[in-house]
Amino acid sequence: MNSATPADLVLTGARIHTVDPGLPEAEALAVRDGRIVWLGAAADATAYTGPATRVVDAGGRLVLPGFIDAHNHVRLGSDDACAQLAGARTLDAVHTRIADWRTAHPDAPWIEAEAFDYSALPGGRMPTAADLDPVTGGTPAFVLSYDVHTAWLNTAALHRLGITRDRTDLPFGRAVTDPRTGEPTGFIRDFAVKGLSREGHRALRDLGVPWASPDRQYGRLAKSLDDAVGYGITTVVEPQNSLDDLALFRRARAEGRLRSRLVAALFHPRGTTEADLDAFEEAARRHADDRLRVGPLKLYIDDVVEPRTAALLEPYAGCAHHRGDTFYPPEEFAGLLTRLDARGFQCFVHATGDRGIRTVLDAVARAQAVNGPRDARHQIVHVE
Repeated sequence: MNSATPADLVLTGARIHTVDPGLPEAEALAVRDGRIVWLGAAADATAYTGPATRVVDAGGRLVLPGFIDAHNHVRLGSDDACAQLAGARTLDAVHTRIADWRTAHPDAPWIEAEAFDYSALPGGRMPTAADLDPVTGGTPAFVLSYDVHTAWLNTAALHRLGITRDRTDLPFGRAVTDPRTGEPTGFIRDFAVKGLSREGHRALRDLGVPWASPDRQYGRLAKSLDDAVGYGITTVVEPQNSLDDLALFRRARAEGRLRSRLVAALFHPRGTTEADLDAFEEAARRHADDRLRVGPLKLYIDDVVEPRTAALLEPYAGCAHHRGDTFYPPEEFAGLLTRLDARGFQCFVHATGDRGIRTVLDAVARAQAVNGPRDARHQIVHVE
């Protein structure tokens, strides 16, 4: 670039960490057409300063390259309309938070809360409707765990959502039943796998759960995007979205809220068809610019450790035989990943248990053996 051409922006008076061994620190930088074109001493910045140049004095502040967050569920950020349970370490503390929220929202048709910690329940057990009923009464309550992998309902919500001993395989999860009575306990597993799918989210929305409404979804996204750019996260990889969710990102872009670059991975639940894959490829073609890209696929091989739904090589502590399950038999998953790799998809696979992780590693090895090596960049995410 011609150094005599004025820049659009000159930042001076800064402590710039350049990540360049040849020039590890600088005092000033110049930006033209959205790109850094010069770094150096503050005294030399005048060569890039013209009548229309915006000059910012950093006042000695530290300047860092933008952070790339490779796994950030910006659509699931904290919801201001929910009771916040983060830091509530006991069931009594959970009750207090929900009671306070209910006092502040006496006319709310649903009680909604998020970020409950499994360890708040005594004895390592999972929560039940009976744990919520004393503080929620006849108002349906919908509570999400901190990892959004499970949901916790009270008795009124079980009735409102039509969950019974004969209807536990739900569009939005799998209702746990009491081994003695066969009745649903109020605890819902596999919420991240089913409840965050296109069908699961539509089911919750149609059943009137406010958390699933489009406006609430957009509110969470917009707030998270503001937080991201505020913390210097200049690229976000959103790891799990349906085709329906892409409209939220387009809206954020149109309204000026998408200031970080964003890469959206599309969710590939079990049962995804070749026609779905064609639609995914079309979405990737439509969203492929410098600000918003679509392309990777998100899959699950197992779930999470706390409710004992991750797949382990050895039984869980205190369990004689239970090792958790994989969502696919290993041979089937290896064949699936090989086919997706052959179509050129990058795959993000959620795996937390050691048996789940081994299953994914074996599948990637199969894909490489069958299709040959390429710059696929498949990921195992979480790897607990």
